[in-house]
Order: sequence, then structure tokens, then C-alpha cells
Amino acid sequence: MKILKALCAIFITLSVSAQAETVMNLSYLDVPIQKIGRFMELHEQVTNMALGEKRTLQGQWVFSHYYGSGPTIVVQDNYANANDAINDDPWVHIGEKWQAADEEERKEMGAIVQEYQSFWNGHTDEMRTIDWENNHIVNSELAESGAWDTYFILVIGKYNTSGNQGEMGQAYHDWVTKPSVEAGISMAGNFSFHLTGSGSDVMVANGYKSMHDFATGLENATSGSAEARQKFWSLVEGDHEDQIYIHQGHIVDGKFVLAKSE
Repeated sequence: MKILKALCAIFITLSVSAQAETVMNLSYLDVPIQKIGRFMELHEQVTNMALGEKRTLQGQWVFSHYYGSGPTIVVQDNYANANDAINDDPWVHIGEKWQAADEEERKEMGAIVQEYQSFWNGHTDEMRTIDWENNHIVNSELAESGAWDTYFILVIGKYNTSGNQGEMGQAYHDWVTKPSVEAGISMAGNFSFHLTGSGSDVMVANGYKSMHDFATGLENATSGSAEARQKFWSLVEGDHEDQIYIHQGHIVDGKFVLAKSE
């Protein structure tokens, strides 16, 4: 088993290194809708216990499901490379805090972690590669407005292809994402590729300040490049999935912060 895990790690590392892309690990959880609030309270506490200089985690975003089929919670962990994703130990700093705690504090920590871990039963993981420099675009004005700290909307599209996935992702980027971001309709957008776990070849993601902005984006979807639109759909194979998520919180300056109303 150790040899198999090592070979898997080498394969993933070589695959990502060849593409010079960073990695994001997506964890999908089926948290009951009525318990999402409690999950987020616990996630904030446990994540902040777990953060520290010994972690290789570079960032994290958490979203709850709003529309479409899929899990109710998605946790996106960002890493510089595949090795960091594989070797990251989320328990190293929790263990240190446990060792330094007194008996009463240990009981409290234990209860919090145990309840939190129960929400992870049956979760699945997927690892994807993403080039944040070339395949991600941000509207700087919206980014500086504080919108990232709110309950913004994230729209996800998952597609498979029998052709070139890079060309497919770029075609969608040129057709929908780039025009929308440049027009100030969407906050940001990107596309990523499947690496390990169960997932689609290409995943496109676009962030909007509100459902109203998203609806505006739909109305203007045909205003992008007709050539890019045609190329994108010519590369799509089989059915695709669409989901809408709501931002629930992310790491800011080494601390997990819950989303807030505008």
C-alpha cells in the first residue's frame, strides 16, 4: 500500500510539474441543509485551530449548494503543487494545541473536533490543476470593493471532452468568462482540469456579486465571441452539469473568516 501511494504521488507530481500548474483539492460533503450553519461554526473553529506555519495550505474557500444537483458543501483547498497537497497535515497544529491544553480545554477541543468530523463522514475528494496566472481573470475594481467577503454567487459548469481540454477551457474563457469580467458583470472566472478522484475533464467557475448580476450575465452570454462559442460546444462530449453555490467563508491573512452580508 505504501508503494502504491508513493507511485501515485510521483505520478501526480510529474503530471502537474509538466503543466506548471498549481493544485486545488475539492472536498464534497453532504451536510443536511438545516445543519449548514452549525457546520460553518465548527469549520471556523477547527480550521483556525489547524492553521499555522507547518501547513502547506495556501488558501481555502467554502461554498454551500444553492441550485442544481450535487453536495451541499464544497471545501476548496489551494496548494502550490501536488506534493504539498498530498503531504499537508491538517492535524499537526491541533495536536500541538492539544498537548499544551489543560484537561478542561482538551475536553472542549475533543467535543468540537468530534462533532465537526461527523460532518465529514462519507465525503469525497477531487484534485484539479489550475493555472491561476493564465486561466484565471479578476475584475480588479470589484475585487477591491470587499465583495469577496460577502455571500457572493459561484456558478460552476462541468464538462467532458473527447478533444483538447485546454482548447475547450480557453474557448469558454473567451466566449463567456473574459467578456463578463471585463464588462464588470462578474467578479472573476477561471477554468481547471481534472487530475485525480471523480470529476469532469474541464470545470469552469464564475463569481458574481448577486443573483441579479448572474442573470445579467446570462442575458449577455451571446455577446461574446461567436467563434469561441462554436468551438466550445464542438468540443463538448456527453451531458454536462451546472451548479450554483454561495460563498460561506475563506482564509484571510492566516485566519478563516465567515462570509458576511454586504
